[in-house]
Amino acid sequence: MEVISLRRYAVKGLSSDCMESVYVDKGFPSDRKYALIKKTKRSLFDEENPKWLHKEIFLCAFTRNELMASFDSNFVEDTSELTVWKRLENYDRTRQQVPLLSANLESIEGRKEVSEFFSEACREPVQLISASNHQFGNTSKGMKARGDTRTCHIVNAATVRSLSAAIGVNLNPLRFRPNIVVDGLEPWSEFKYIGKNLVNQGKREGLKMNICARTVRCDGISVDPLNRSEILNIPNLLSKHFPEHGPYLGVYALVDTPGIIDIGDTLTII
Repeated sequence: MEVISLRRYAVKGLSSDCMESVYVDKGFPSDRKYALIKKTKRSLFDEENPKWLHKEIFLCAFTRNELMASFDSNFVEDTSELTVWKRLENYDRTRQQVPLLSANLESIEGRKEVSEFFSEACREPVQLISASNHQFGNTSKGMKARGDTRTCHIVNAATVRSLSAAIGVNLNPLRFRPNIVVDGLEPWSEFKYIGKNLVNQGKREGLKMNICARTVRCDGISVDPLNRSEILNIPNLLSKHFPEHGPYLGVYALVDTPGIIDIGDTLTII
């Protein structure tokens, strides 16, 4: 299979950063490193001993999909700078537009600014949080398997095309919030490889991952951020048209051997 897209989501629920090359350790660098927790649930999270928490306690696509789809964002790893814009239809980031927010996520003032901005946007108190070597991901599989929340989410573009054909709507693989989009597999065949290893045989070999679980889909992907008028109940559509698979699309992988992955690399199942 060929790698056709690499994406990092610095803040859980916000849009992704497109990447050409990634050094993958336990997961993508800074992927879901930050999250906006509801202040009424703040006591559930301990920065010194972080545990996996269900997405229902965060401001994210699962809890407020239409609101979160109304923002576009960019995160710069070197400076920890988050910039947020109002998302426009067919948004082109090269156009001139004044950011709604620009803040350093590693500074006290920056975190306060982000917390206040999104509290006002959702009309509920939320707080930006993070912890070292922790990912606010949607699955607890990594924690259960290895005591680490970090995973990589992989989506098969052929599976998305299969679902698109079944429902008569052209879906973008990015709607499913993957880290890695691959092509070249048969539709749905990724589910056969649960428990198998995935290795990079591209120009920089070394990365090895274990495919550990299917991705259950929730209402968080019912709104397409690139076309907010297109609201679909994806879990129901998956179960209706592909009952043999149920409401699943995508797989999670745990990193066994760190390494670099590039757009255009070939990944092989062993």
